[in-house]
Amino acid sequence: MGQTLPVEFTADEVEEIRREAAAAGRSVQDFVRETLMVAVTSRGDRRCAALDHVLEASTGLNERLAR
Repeated sequence: MGQTLPVEFTADEVEEIRREAAAAGRSVQDFVRETLMVAVTSRGDRRCAALDHVLEASTGLNERLAR
């Protein structure tokens, strides 16, 4: 069995989550699970993109400084 993640939401937040899950035709549990995993994954993707950008900019800068 999976682990439980203790997260508290306000009543308004829970209602919004229920509305979004219903609109997507999903259970609240599946909707929240997928939403959290997408957020975690996209954060890593954004971090990698930022690091790639810094690496590219640094390479160009280093080449210009070496002249």
